[in-house]
Amino acid sequence: MRWTAEGVEYAEKSMNRFFTIAIFVAFTIDARGAEPTATTLLALQEQMRTMIDAAEPSVVAIVVSSNAKYPVRNESKPWQLGTYQKLARQLPGFAQERDRLDLEDVRNIPDNSFATGVVIDSAGLILTNYHAIDGARKIYVRFSGGGGSYADIHAADARSDLAVLKLIDVGMKLKAVKFADVQLYDQPGGAKANVYRGMWVLSLAHPFASGFADGQPSASWGILSNVRRRVASAGSEEQRQGFLHQYGSLLQTDARLNFGCSGGALLNLNGELIGLTSSVAAVTGSEASGGYAIPIDPIYRGIIEALKEGTEVEYGFLGVAPGGMSIDERRPGLLIGATTVNTPAGLANLRQGDIIQAVNGAPIREPDDLFLQVGGSLAGSSIILSIQRDQKKINAKIRLAKFLHPHPWIASNQPAAVHGLRVDYSSLLAQQQVFGPGFRMTSAQNGVIVRELIPKSAAEASFKKLVNPQSRWLITAVNGKEVRTPAEFYAEAGRNRTATLTVSNAMEPNGESQTITLP
Repeated sequence: MRWTAEGVEYAEKSMNRFFTIAIFVAFTIDARGAEPTATTLLALQEQMRTMIDAAEPSVVAIVVSSNAKYPVRNESKPWQLGTYQKLARQLPGFAQERDRLDLEDVRNIPDNSFATGVVIDSAGLILTNYHAIDGARKIYVRFSGGGGSYADIHAADARSDLAVLKLIDVGMKLKAVKFADVQLYDQPGGAKANVYRGMWVLSLAHPFASGFADGQPSASWGILSNVRRRVASAGSEEQRQGFLHQYGSLLQTDARLNFGCSGGALLNLNGELIGLTSSVAAVTGSEASGGYAIPIDPIYRGIIEALKEGTEVEYGFLGVAPGGMSIDERRPGLLIGATTVNTPAGLANLRQGDIIQAVNGAPIREPDDLFLQVGGSLAGSSIILSIQRDQKKINAKIRLAKFLHPHPWIASNQPAAVHGLRVDYSSLLAQQQVFGPGFRMTSAQNGVIVRELIPKSAAEASFKKLVNPQSRWLITAVNGKEVRTPAEFYAEAGRNRTATLTVSNAMEPNGESQTITLP
């Protein structure tokens, strides 16, 4: 069966399914003596059409090629994929040769992979899944109603399976999708959960790339089967380590999702985006019934905002070792087994035996809840920990450091180097195996670590003059002022024409410091 036929079959099944549900609801209402069945059906039909018409311009089709005939990506600028120069037209009277590298040509779709995306900025930013564009040499985006553009990778993050594309030639004003205010938990004394099991949802996506020719997405109707779901991933434990979906972050829906639906829109009945759909095959390694979506909740909203800025997603690090769940029903939560010196937890005086009961109001019912809430927040942001200590309840506001993870990322917008120097959080050292397998440093250190020395820069020349130039260098102060985060470093180092750095060997915490003046 060709992909076009599969797309038609998908649309027919989805609409039949919708009318089955609608008729059931209509007869239920009619049996209770409410409005006539025909009136109810027409009202439901009109609401559905209104939703689809409103959201359709924000949903786009994406074709991705990893064809080796395209130029290799520039390693220093992996986000730049560029446009494609089509073959010259043939002489009059001769059939034009088919250019199989031209992704704008509908005939070339079966030779490539495809996905869906949603417009998040009318200037030409498209949100989709990381796995959909992983390894891409060229990407083409088709708009609803026709037209399209090649795209670069603005930013991408494998850990969250999210990516933002930047259209190279928009050519028309796009309509950004409206984000819902997604709340998965009842907030203590505050807002109630508004995304929950059983709520009705609509998905708009491009199964089998069936809408690539005209850009018109296909609709599917269903309910949320559950929230906070996790699915088993293929691969080794090392390969799976740290993916956010491993911590139970996904929405589960019975709306029909097939290949090509990755990156599609999952909408509430107001037409607002509550999730980004994903093919089950992407996370399980095999196809299965039902589907999943990444929720557009506060955690993922923060990640999307970072990607929208074109920056690396820097995840939060607290610095505690879990000690198991509390068995005292009167004091539920996760016990702290230990804290690491000079990490956010250590600086906040968290103690062994403290019970973490909630993070930003989200209850901690299992260790994965803490990993998701902390590891999904951004470095430099503050969280509120609800702590039970002995008989006291404490709300601790803590600014997170940076979490170390093995997953790839792309960022087109990186911090400007100061005299050829870029830095990173020193918390990364406490998480690295620095002295051999299994051995990690027992404490973080105050300061920032040297991340990159630009070749032939003043910074590279100065650091080469130090003793043991291959060491991991820790910068503890700039112009005599202590710095703990990259933001503090860049602010202080860029304040004056010169910057005097206090530097020490990160591998020798008690070693002597040295001074470098840049440039």
